[in-house]
Amino acid sequence: MVSSKRLFLLVVLTVFITATPLLAQASRPDEVHMTVIEHVFKEGKGHTQVYAIPPADNSLDNPDYKLLLFHWSTTAKYLINPSNKYGFSVSAVMAAIKTSADTWDKETDAPVFSYQGTTTKSAGKRDNYNVVAWGAYRTGVIAVTYIWYSGSQILETDTMLNTFYKWSLSGESRKMDVQNIMTHEFGHWAGLADLYNDVDYWLTMYGYSDYRETYKRTLGLGDINGLEYWYGP
Repeated sequence: MVSSKRLFLLVVLTVFITATPLLAQASRPDEVHMTVIEHVFKEGKGHTQVYAIPPADNSLDNPDYKLLLFHWSTTAKYLINPSNKYGFSVSAVMAAIKTSADTWDKETDAPVFSYQGTTTKSAGKRDNYNVVAWGAYRTGVIAVTYIWYSGSQILETDTMLNTFYKWSLSGESRKMDVQNIMTHEFGHWAGLADLYNDVDYWLTMYGYSDYRETYKRTLGLGDINGLEYWYGP
């Protein structure tokens, strides 16, 4: 007859052996994770404001970049939801966002982005579609990019432009510029992280933005260096 103590130890051992494969499975390299990258609003850091931008800061000569731990290994096929409350036409929204993606694509031979048309889908939900859309988000964040990844490979990306703010297609005062912000966000899609040092102010991947800002529409040396690290020249 098995004693109650030995029976207890046998049950514990059986449970441990049964649970071990589940514990191992929880740390598999092919697990899907999500990260959220917020593009922060910081008013008054524009070059027209009283702020000490380092005089040596020049986006054409500044080689700085920072990488995320993951990137696309295939072309990121994206959809645009052009629905907005700002009076922008569908064609105007498409043109601004496509230009943002093309700004990165023209700096590498790899086909990083591919526009797939318009959609009514929203951003921020994993559904196997890569979507750019307007949506409600918290104050202080201009846009937010959601990235689902496994290991070092991005599986899906969405970007939400925050409807809390007013938006412009031409760099208007007291409004966020669509092309400016989306060029920065597509940098995250490509696998680049934000930069926060003052010396990196003029680079597209600088992590703060302001009203009327348009300089992020064009890439600096560091932005291109980061892109080419993942995708080649």
